[in-house]
Amino acid sequence: MRIANVANYLTRLSMIFLIILGISACGNEGPVLSVSRLAAQSNFGAEKPPLPPLEVRAPEFKQVFADVAEKVIPTVVSIRKAEIVDVREFNPFEWWFFGPRGEQQPKSGRPPRQQRREGIGSGVIVSRDGYVLTNNHVVEDADELTVKLSDKREFTAKLVGTDPPSDIAVIKLEGADNLPVAYLGNSDKLRIGELVMAIGSPFGYSETVTMGIVSARGRSTPGAVDRYENFIQTDAAINPGNSGGALVDMNGSVVGINTAIISRTGGFQGIGFAIPINMTKEIISILISEGYVSRGWLGVYISDIEPAMANALGLEAYSGVLIDDVMEDTPAEKTGLKPGDVITEINGEPVKNTVELRDKVAMIKPGTKARFELLRNGKKMTFNIKLAERDSGVVMAGGSSEAAKEKTGLTLRNLTPEIRRQYDLDEQQKGVLIDEVDPASVAARARLREGMIILEADRKEINSVGEFNRIISESSKNTILLRVLGGGRTFFVPLRLEKE
Repeated sequence: MRIANVANYLTRLSMIFLIILGISACGNEGPVLSVSRLAAQSNFGAEKPPLPPLEVRAPEFKQVFADVAEKVIPTVVSIRKAEIVDVREFNPFEWWFFGPRGEQQPKSGRPPRQQRREGIGSGVIVSRDGYVLTNNHVVEDADELTVKLSDKREFTAKLVGTDPPSDIAVIKLEGADNLPVAYLGNSDKLRIGELVMAIGSPFGYSETVTMGIVSARGRSTPGAVDRYENFIQTDAAINPGNSGGALVDMNGSVVGINTAIISRTGGFQGIGFAIPINMTKEIISILISEGYVSRGWLGVYISDIEPAMANALGLEAYSGVLIDDVMEDTPAEKTGLKPGDVITEINGEPVKNTVELRDKVAMIKPGTKARFELLRNGKKMTFNIKLAERDSGVVMAGGSSEAAKEKTGLTLRNLTPEIRRQYDLDEQQKGVLIDEVDPASVAARARLREGMIILEADRKEINSVGEFNRIISESSKNTILLRVLGGGRTFFVPLRLEKE
């Protein structure tokens, strides 16, 4: 029985083997492809890559980024700030009987408890004996400053000078000598699209390198009324802790100081800002010698010559800066500048927009004379003007009403011929146009809308954005009365000003 069973088993196995061979031999008529035929048809895609290997095309390209990082990292430091603050403990018993006390001494007489707060930032070494360039917001209010180099050495640092309007500061490492020094390049030569690296200590991770391009130049942040901003915009990742670090080009030159991000989450979202290094060059030596920066002041309200304005004035767009108004008892008024003048040059250097004019004037030492070239009714004129010193918190206001926007939420425009045609206004119409209204502002709550015309502010007739700026900026009132034209009629609007 066993021998018979084995024979039957072998017979069945042989039949199965023959069937398999038969199926494999069916060729194109069978339902299953042979292994050899499947292998012959599996060569999908091109036979070779479209380009030769990178090391053949550009032998040094693979190392260029690493080379830049290797040379610059030793010149970028990590800064740790310690601040001692008073903290008042919450006591439900005191709250119930005495109420919230804010910053005042508690009525129970309990003294505040001191607490140590720490922050992290970055800096760039600019001298062999230990001067470090960084952001003002990295070191402000610091009771202690500790700086760590890439070689792990640590130094105590002291504050040398700060300039809050430009967010620049200089600190000095105590006992430092023979340090590696960054090369400060020329940020004016940066091109949009140029490759750059950001080096710093994001979230405390020192010696971090990120890469991107120059996305734009001449940027400013919303509400930058009392700050000097002419940022380089980049998509190199910048995060908290990167502030004060270096933005470098592919030659290893520092072209900017990383300072800010635009973000909805608090983290990097593709828009970072750096202070152009050319701006910092002019400030470093002043901070080291004097500890602060005194800025020149002209005393005018200004606006860019945009295409519509250029057409009305018969000029090229962005070929100068238009004076909207002249402040009383200022260098501009005393010298004879007038609304409608177009400033084209300062000390032989052309100015194309309000940011350039503001920054150039600011960096001229108060009390010195500057040569202004301008156009008045198409005629070239030259004025030598002795600049005054800018008071704290005062920056020349632009014609887009930046000086008043923070208080009101309004963006205004002068009534140019094109705007009068667009809104079907009479040629003799006075006032300023409401161009935009921040939906979360006091202006929106007062039901002011785009397209309305402001005729009066504080019972004074308005003929330019500059006049409106001045009234809002100088007003000490909590509420100011506006007379507005809208919907074919005029009406008064009480506008409550936002407190600074």
